[in-house]
Amino acid sequence: MESVPEEARGVDDKEGELDWLTRMLGALLLPDDPENPENADPKEPHWKGELDWEDPQKSDQPKTLHTLQCNVSSKIKDGQPEINFENWPKKLKTQLISKSVLDKIGEQFLKDVKMVVFRPSPGDVLDSLVRVMSSGFVGCIHFTSNPNCNIKALILLYSTDRQALLGFIPNNQVLFSGRLQEVLQGAKRKLGAKALMKPKPEEAPPPEEEPIINELLWTGTLNWTTKSDSKESISHKLECSVYIALKNGEPGISSEDWPKDMSMILMPSIYLGQFAGEFMKESKIIILRSTTQGEEHESLAASMTAGSCGCARFSDKVVCKVIMLLYSSPRNAFLGFIPNDQAMFVKRMREVLEEYRHKAKNQ
Repeated sequence: MESVPEEARGVDDKEGELDWLTRMLGALLLPDDPENPENADPKEPHWKGELDWEDPQKSDQPKTLHTLQCNVSSKIKDGQPEINFENWPKKLKTQLISKSVLDKIGEQFLKDVKMVVFRPSPGDVLDSLVRVMSSGFVGCIHFTSNPNCNIKALILLYSTDRQALLGFIPNNQVLFSGRLQEVLQGAKRKLGAKALMKPKPEEAPPPEEEPIINELLWTGTLNWTTKSDSKESISHKLECSVYIALKNGEPGISSEDWPKDMSMILMPSIYLGQFAGEFMKESKIIILRSTTQGEEHESLAASMTAGSCGCARFSDKVVCKVIMLLYSSPRNAFLGFIPNDQAMFVKRMREVLEEYRHKAKNQ
């Protein structure tokens, strides 16, 4: 297979992966659905207070404390906020940690979470925090000042798509808090050991990590249709290529039976939230890039940014039955996930789509 060009970053890239994860979780947990207020991104705050943070500088340097006035809101469920804010302190302090540290906590905690949206006051302090978080840091808020608060820890990420700070609250707070403390203490011990160690002249430098090997998996045409203002169908065609990061020298996916013309339908991302969450993390990830950055690329990117996702369906003769596609603005490309359990994923997707069709028919 032909090597991927340098500009095609691998899906194992830590920052890129987390940016996509933030967008994906945001779409699933807090979708914008104006027709259903309970699913909408609430603008009315449920908590008001201060968010404090310090520059992530070395321990031997003075740290500057920054304070942001901040509103927080959560998803509405049965007419009430999904999160109980009654015992939240009026001042929250976030500890900035490297995204690489977050990776060690374990993805299982991101499968079962609730989410809140932080809306700080605009200004230089917020701009500074966004710059720091965009350079490879996430926030960790510990709720230790009030023992009556049922939340022990919250992870804070910056979403470029929503231009907002998203707070992720794992439902299993006891296990998550314990694992978080374990990882943070391990990082401190490792940092302290490095500071005490004196490099020996005769020691050879540690070998560099092998770079992620990315390869071209498939080239062809992505086809889909949209509706015009007059309800007429408009056909779209995008020449594109699919790339994948190799694992142990192998892509883990065979594209030999993929058709050269890949048909895709667009659907609201709220549908995705109903049937894809449990399958999302057990998937193989691909990057789909258009070979020419033109109107069709911009049209599809705009549709997905506005709240759509893509579903590419293959025939029964193809081993891979379905690929779900989302647009990644940091990459200016489309990220796709191929669920490992294809049969169960397709079954669940059909059930959810049928439920929506039945609901629409009875309205």
